[in-house]
Amino acid sequence: MMNTDTFAKWLEIHADLKPYSIRRYSKAIDTISSELRDYGLQRINLFDLSDTEFINAILNNPEFKRKNDKGNRMYSTALKHFKRYLEHYNEKEFQEELLKEELEFIKYLLEKPADVVKAEIEDKPKDKPKYNSVKNKKVWSRNPQYAAEAVANANYLCEFDNQHKHFISMFNGKNYVEAHHLIPMKYQEKFKFSLDIHANIVSICLVCHKRLHFGLFEDKKDIIDMLFNNRIERLKACGIDLVVNEIYKYYKE
Repeated sequence: MMNTDTFAKWLEIHADLKPYSIRRYSKAIDTISSELRDYGLQRINLFDLSDTEFINAILNNPEFKRKNDKGNRMYSTALKHFKRYLEHYNEKEFQEELLKEELEFIKYLLEKPADVVKAEIEDKPKDKPKYNSVKNKKVWSRNPQYAAEAVANANYLCEFDNQHKHFISMFNGKNYVEAHHLIPMKYQEKFKFSLDIHANIVSICLVCHKRLHFGLFEDKKDIIDMLFNNRIERLKACGIDLVVNEIYKYYKE
């Protein structure tokens, strides 16, 4: 929960300020909240904000600017620190929800029944999946059954190199591989149709998977090239039409 104390603690850790300035800036946010109507703005508790747009409205408000100039711009400095704090807090909540979704997804794949078999897959456009809204960002849900079926259809082999066999999974007695959305789900908003489809889910060994997530671009480009070239026509059939340079951008960010 955001409040004066948590903001002060954040300033202590993330801003190079003296204790006196930390106390002034943290208390200034309560003061500004109480004076919003004097600026002709809606009276709210700034610690209840979910985004930073309202902070910009305050900073650009003529009445606030007059008061701020008289106070040697202490209030605008406090608000700029608060804006950074709000962005940090919101990103933390978003990442926690994203991790929760990821862990649920992995849990299903690890504990899925051992009798998952190859599925009859028809590549066609599907509606976008549901999502949870967290601090004005979307966490897109994924159907782990699609991933389980995609891995089974790949015969539990790494689609980049089927000789990549590291160990046998204790859950199904098969070669251990992991499911990976070739076009990451966080970019779903850019596409008209769902990215959570068999055509966009590849089966890869854990080493290739970690390289795609954490490796330098030049070290994973060959994996991206092969996987994309093998899936490009299937993706088009599902309404996902892009060129390889576009997908490169997703792995450079």
